[in-house]
Amino acid sequence: METKYLGPYRSLREYLDALEYFEHVLHIDTINQDRYEATGLMYRLIEKFNNQKAPVLFFDKIHSKNKIFKNSSVGNLFGKWDIEAIALGIEPTGNSGKNYKLAVKKIEQHIGKDGKWPTIKPVIIDAKNAPCKENILQGKDIDLFKFPFLQTNPADNGCYINTGSVILEDPKLGRNVGTYRCQIKNPTKIGINPQVNQDGWRFLDELKRQGEKTAQVAIAVGTDPITFSMSGSKVAKFGEDELEIAGGLIGEPIEIIKCETSNIYVPAHAELIIEGEIPLDKMETEGPFGEMYGYIGGKKEENFFMNVTSITHRNNPIIPNQFTGITRGCLTAPIEASLNNKYRTHFEDFIGLYYPLEFPGFCFINLEKTTAKKAFEIGKYISTSLKIAKITVLFDKDVDIHNLNEVLHALGSRWQPQRSTKMIENAPALSGDPSSIKKGEGNRVIIDATRNATESQHDKSFSKMNIECLKSEFPELLDGIDEKFKEII
Repeated sequence: METKYLGPYRSLREYLDALEYFEHVLHIDTINQDRYEATGLMYRLIEKFNNQKAPVLFFDKIHSKNKIFKNSSVGNLFGKWDIEAIALGIEPTGNSGKNYKLAVKKIEQHIGKDGKWPTIKPVIIDAKNAPCKENILQGKDIDLFKFPFLQTNPADNGCYINTGSVILEDPKLGRNVGTYRCQIKNPTKIGINPQVNQDGWRFLDELKRQGEKTAQVAIAVGTDPITFSMSGSKVAKFGEDELEIAGGLIGEPIEIIKCETSNIYVPAHAELIIEGEIPLDKMETEGPFGEMYGYIGGKKEENFFMNVTSITHRNNPIIPNQFTGITRGCLTAPIEASLNNKYRTHFEDFIGLYYPLEFPGFCFINLEKTTAKKAFEIGKYISTSLKIAKITVLFDKDVDIHNLNEVLHALGSRWQPQRSTKMIENAPALSGDPSSIKKGEGNRVIIDATRNATESQHDKSFSKMNIECLKSEFPELLDGIDEKFKEII
């Protein structure tokens, strides 16, 4: 294996070269998104391979909005678990689940014992060395429809930028980099959709409080995978700089360059930069849009929007599309590692958690053996502090929470609903949950599927599993099977 193809990567193109080398990319000769063929294909590939193993799709030619785009559209960039390891410079094993866990472990070791992420400040480079400045469009040359931003679902209100990093800067507030759905309203106008209380919303609201009439903004599309994942996750706290955290994880500073029409600095190796202004005294409607739950999110009556003042881009820019609600949206190992470190500082019995984005609402937790009261205390704390954790299930440490077969087996065999379930009413919830009557609020359920939930009811030990007995009598059996039959398993 050539180690030069291992991450971290400085750009989307380096990342795509590596994915090609590791044979994770499926090229599609031609596809018609005006008939939603790319969306349909993505559904079928997920059904066949599942989210963790479906390939990256590169559309050699795609029809969209009566235009033909060549070698410029890519989807499912972060679906495969193998990619999590590759992006962090870890040589992949033949086991995708193991690769993902290696990625989580590496980031857990990277985060400081105080829970803080090491940071490296971005470095400004000269414009002649910035690929995103290879083409500069201003005035009547600005046209967002020149680029393959797709309409993923016929119920969406047009084409959306769903893999952009929205960058806001202010001398007092610092820099905020976040990923929000961005509706293309016309060739020079984009709806910007941070939810109330998300950092982007807080940033803009604070500028309004300061008396500002407009906010400068830039959207970076097609950055390196770690920068995008810092943008698309809630790793950074309000006031912390996602680009500094990304640099710390990569191990070198993110190279940045000043915008053409504002004082914002953007990743220099991005495929495309959209510059503009957000009026803070005006709002417009936005949506509907197919959200991460796999359901159509409603129309918003009041939403921020930006007027585009400039577009800069690389030669032949490559535009990623997320296929929201179908594919995983970003690297998730950084999110998981950050949460693991956070909850371990609160509870010594907490081992780790996993919430599968392809099954939004579920959160699986490994615990050391503890009392039923303590288990529910941990479950309640996590469920009420992590909005996506609507169904929180507690497991013993022998259950691989990243393996759905083991999760369902343990849930079915170790849980008694009446004595080992607690409900929490009127808890904070994700605004996109289609089952919530009141937006941003819902109920939670905590399930104790540990052996101790049963053992604590009487003085008998929980029955041993068949495989436990097998491993006890023949401890080297499975390793021997792996070696003897490696060609078929």
